[in-house]
Amino acid sequence: MNGSATCDLTPRHAGGIEIDNAPGRDPLPQLKKKRSLHILCIDDDPQVREFLNDCLTHFKHRVTVASGGRRGLEMFRTATLQNQPYEVVITDLGMPDMDGQCVARMIKAESPNTPVILMTGWGTFREDENETDSPVDAVVGKPLHIQELNDLLLQMTTPANLAGKEAR
Repeated sequence: MNGSATCDLTPRHAGGIEIDNAPGRDPLPQLKKKRSLHILCIDDDPQVREFLNDCLTHFKHRVTVASGGRRGLEMFRTATLQNQPYEVVITDLGMPDMDGQCVARMIKAESPNTPVILMTGWGTFREDENETDSPVDAVVGKPLHIQELNDLLLQMTTPANLAGKEAR
């Protein structure tokens, strides 16, 4: 495969994909290291949910989307009860029914080792001054850089990182 490649996801979401390619070099080496993760994505914006679903399923992840914090928590609990827990949760910070910090706190209270990634379009945010331990494992800004998000997901769910959380 030489030249450039496109993805049909990019026009729908006003994004772009660049692939660095040279003769004899695999343009997508990260796909050889792929793992399929069970991911819960929580966002009140339907376009963001669609974008996350489309892009993360492109990386062969099993994605479930929720339209808000309360619905996401219901889905998280149901999956856990059915012995099909999510391996990672991605949640928006600003949602009308329950913000992402609250979602993260509740998930961590029930499943401390589940990585939680907080998305925000508000730039950096200040945590409550009284809060010493953040309930989130990582914060990513919008617009999302999907390759970086996928790399973060894979890194956060490696056995070494998960074992480190259990030791805490």
